[in-house]
Amino acid sequence: MSYSNLTSEFFKKFCKYIYLCGNSYLWIEEIEFSSLFLKVYRKLTDLITVCIYIFISMQLAGLFTQPNLTEKQYYDRFVLSFCHPVTIVFYLYTDYYKNTTKEIIFKLAVVLKNVYNDKDIERQMLRKSKLYSVAILCNFSTTLISYGFDGLVQVACREGTFTTVITAWPDVEDRSVYANIGRVATYIVWWLYVIRLSATYLLMTFLTICLSYQYKNLQSYFYNLEKIFDENELSQFEKEKKYERSVKIGIKLHSETNWCVDKTQTVLAFVFNGQIMINVVLICTVMLQMANSERTISNALATVTTGTTCLVCTGFFMWFAGDITVEAGSLSTAIYSSGWENCEGDCSARMRRLLVFAITQSQKPVVLRSFGIVDLSYQSFVTIVKASYSVFSLLY
Repeated sequence: MSYSNLTSEFFKKFCKYIYLCGNSYLWIEEIEFSSLFLKVYRKLTDLITVCIYIFISMQLAGLFTQPNLTEKQYYDRFVLSFCHPVTIVFYLYTDYYKNTTKEIIFKLAVVLKNVYNDKDIERQMLRKSKLYSVAILCNFSTTLISYGFDGLVQVACREGTFTTVITAWPDVEDRSVYANIGRVATYIVWWLYVIRLSATYLLMTFLTICLSYQYKNLQSYFYNLEKIFDENELSQFEKEKKYERSVKIGIKLHSETNWCVDKTQTVLAFVFNGQIMINVVLICTVMLQMANSERTISNALATVTTGTTCLVCTGFFMWFAGDITVEAGSLSTAIYSSGWENCEGDCSARMRRLLVFAITQSQKPVVLRSFGIVDLSYQSFVTIVKASYSVFSLLY
């Protein structure tokens, strides 16, 4: 089977990237690295994984062992101690479904594209994927850099310690050499963890974007079927046979695309659920923190970037999931406009029945959900943000 299209090349590079970030390799072919490199890298990845688990465990223990905190540190400890255990499950959950994810990627990037691939739509999809991947990576990086900057300000201007994440050790007031080394090591492990987490977010982003554009690709497929009847070298009977065969192929493509959506819901279910929880808790906490903490530039920078990152990540995956619903809902119009009126006699009757079935199937709502009840869409995103503010209003 041919893999020669832009989408498959993009996913192949992306799967290699997330593998280097510490996640599972999700492309169907063997990874193109030497056996020595893979052996060393797997041991290094295992070591980093252990460090990440220790890092998160130390954060949770820090809830009980760090009484001498500023207002900002108190809120930071709560936010990160809640977010990190939830987000580590994102990685574990998607890793558990890695074989299903491989099937989805193979179906979207190879199987469906080999049948029909609109090059213009494919280029639009890749531009959008690359743009938003850069935006996500910049968001995560800005947050960690702002926490590092705040820690440096504490050391340089306020005779404090380089405290970015509150852990059980070292104590925030401990100024020993070992404590300072521990704080720097903690910050480095935090970066390694966020790099791995960002790969999971990119996977979620690319899958949802690719699905929405696959429905656009299907629309293009059905709109182009009418051109069959403009092929003058074919007789009317041959045109009708070709059209009927093409419609059946289109119905199969639609069915396989719906399968990809269903499996994506399974693979990303906990990611969707967890991100909604994180959004509500973090936004409420960030607003409380801004209302109660000391008003300095470094404090505000770390707080605002954290809240912005959460809103942007939640917004992205809800918007892209909403695009799937919108594009899937437009497919019935494309099917109706596929040129069935050019058929004659018995073929016309057969095609009307076939298209009624296809249109009926395409009009069933295609919706990704969180917690099984919250539709992921533009409207739901606004509702969740408003709900977060309402909770803050009750607490403050």
